[in-house]
Amino acid sequence: MHLYLIFLIGFALFIVLFSLIFRKYTAGFKPKNSQISYESSADLVGEEIRKISSRPFLFGLKDNLVSDEDFYFDDINFYAIDNKQQRKAVFLLTEIIELSKTSITITNHRVWQVIIHGADNQKIVFKFTHNYTLWNKDFVKFYKKIAQINPAAIKSKWSLWTM
Repeated sequence: MHLYLIFLIGFALFIVLFSLIFRKYTAGFKPKNSQISYESSADLVGEEIRKISSRPFLFGLKDNLVSDEDFYFDDINFYAIDNKQQRKAVFLLTEIIELSKTSITITNHRVWQVIIHGADNQKIVFKFTHNYTLWNKDFVKFYKKIAQINPAAIKSKWSLWTM
């Protein structure tokens, strides 16, 4: 009986300790982009945009690691779409100054970041996990498009082994 009680107390302390350590090392990882001007996303119905991000499953802990938006692109623009609040932010692909991987991996998906040159010399940072699969190669198309437009913006090499 006492052994079960000791086990339960130890397990509870482990969970508390784990959550404290997780919060300490992930604080500040998720970018806070307060200078983004959003507009209504209802007018995207007819546009030919391709999704490049996915939402990893990590029991709610992903909310501290990746941006809240879903990310899309077309031949000219990069879109950050917040489906919860039905709004979008549109940026030109030429405004992207960095595309790189981070050191974080969630369920075998590397967290990537896009840094955009915003207004007033502000940097806008978005972090997301790619949606590359055997059938969906849109992230690679986005990577190649950025490499074609601005080769200096590519800071991390893409390959199947390091995705």
